[in-house]
Amino acid sequence: MTVEQTYPLHGKKLSLSPWLLIAAGLAAMYIPSFVDLFHGVWGTERNAHGPIVLAVACCYMYVRIRQLREEGLIERKPAPLAGGVMMCFGLLCFALGRSQTVLFMEAGSLVPILAGVVLLFFGVRTCKRLWFAFFFMLFMVPLPASVVDLLTQPLKIGVSYAAEHLLRVFDYPIARSGVILYMGQYQLLVADACAGLNSLFTLEALGLLYMNLVRHQSLLRNVTLALLIVPISFTANTVRVVVLALITYHLGDAAGQGFLHGFAGMLLFFVALGLIIAMDSLLRLIAVRYALWRGIAVPEAVPRARKPAAQERGALFAIGVPQAALMATGMVVAVAVAHLLVPREENVVKTAKFDSFVPHAFADWREVPSPYLQVSVDLDDGTGRNPDQPYDDVLSRTYVNSRGEQVMLALAYAGEQMQDVKIHSPEVCYVAQGFVLRDSTPMSLSTVGAGKPVSGRRFVARNNDRLEAVSYWMRIGDSFPDGGLAARIKIFREGMAGRISDGILVRASSLMRESGQESAAYALQQRFLLDLEAAMSKSNPGLLAPV
Repeated sequence: MTVEQTYPLHGKKLSLSPWLLIAAGLAAMYIPSFVDLFHGVWGTERNAHGPIVLAVACCYMYVRIRQLREEGLIERKPAPLAGGVMMCFGLLCFALGRSQTVLFMEAGSLVPILAGVVLLFFGVRTCKRLWFAFFFMLFMVPLPASVVDLLTQPLKIGVSYAAEHLLRVFDYPIARSGVILYMGQYQLLVADACAGLNSLFTLEALGLLYMNLVRHQSLLRNVTLALLIVPISFTANTVRVVVLALITYHLGDAAGQGFLHGFAGMLLFFVALGLIIAMDSLLRLIAVRYALWRGIAVPEAVPRARKPAAQERGALFAIGVPQAALMATGMVVAVAVAHLLVPREENVVKTAKFDSFVPHAFADWREVPSPYLQVSVDLDDGTGRNPDQPYDDVLSRTYVNSRGEQVMLALAYAGEQMQDVKIHSPEVCYVAQGFVLRDSTPMSLSTVGAGKPVSGRRFVARNNDRLEAVSYWMRIGDSFPDGGLAARIKIFREGMAGRISDGILVRASSLMRESGQESAAYALQQRFLLDLEAAMSKSNPGLLAPV
């Protein structure tokens, strides 16, 4: 089917003005967003693949459009209803995501907006022929931190475990605690960037692009290769961690964290790409042998369509100024709405450092030095506030009562709770530092100064011979969210109301000699937390719990 058969194009001439209007609208929306992403999550190793995927997706879309034009497969059958719905959906996602720092909505809105442009001017069939470009672009979207934590933790532990045993085979002095490797005098944290999630996304996108370009006929072969990218990513990341550990062990910490760290990242992709090509070659060999055994034709790549006669380029891409102006206006309106919805009313309860006002002695408790190292409330990498270090102030102390019973206290505060940087639950930190958790149950405390009961959780953590009972709660604004999703919903609701909530993590823990002492440990922690809240509610009301 040719272009002339599907849409009357004779007499139409291409004018760049309508396309420039649409480009100006897209620039107004996404240049500030992409600048913020480059200075934010795209500037971290966790999401460094985002701009790479975006650049490759744009190049692929340009090449694919040229290919479709040369093959006469671009049709002009506008779908105004589907295109309008898609465009409005994308603009709504952008306005909400931009104003409330929901990054996956803000960045991901580009896909439905571009799809809406294609639907409005060219129709459903042309949009379907560009499906892979839109799908590939989704890999640039930053995932919510709660999803990343959920998926990354087992990957980090698995990579750490594999690296430890591989190095032990070669008689290196290696030990592991959770995702922390101890090699000689060095301590290496297997961070999210080394866990495989971000590289898994990048390699999955790379593999899908490879398959799309090779264009295998066999669905089984394509699906198998796509699934094999998961263990390929795991293997490549294990190689990366091993290489970094060896560099640090032999050349020092500066070499491991400097240029050679980046080189190990490049090595990751060389190894992974080589494994993808090798597995594809192996699958082709199996397919050929199977075809010969069955006596059927050997599967080949999908042949390219024969080039039809050249179409009139100007007529094919000619669009009207009114439609383009309407789209650009909608984009500018979305930017304005996003600006109006940005929350500006801050609710900062704490104005001084914890050390200056948290009492060293209260009720029956007094601070004492402790030989036991507390589990950190964050995995700080020294770069300031980020998803791993979302706090403005942190305090860790140990208190003892007149009976000699000890409780470890950890407080962590952040003046601004946002979707991309917010309080995370202690379970994440305990697992990352080598603990196994069990018996997680809800808890409730009726404190003196709180306007409503405090809601939190309790669990038991074990790491070798260390057995620790933990009680905690998280306050965001005037509520106690239970988990990352509840915290995200609370922050979104506050943001839509124009408010920026503060947040605090209150954690009490105590060591146990053996299992079965949990009830006594929790009762001790409850008395301690009640005494602490009563003491602090006089000088700092609303800090630990809303009044």
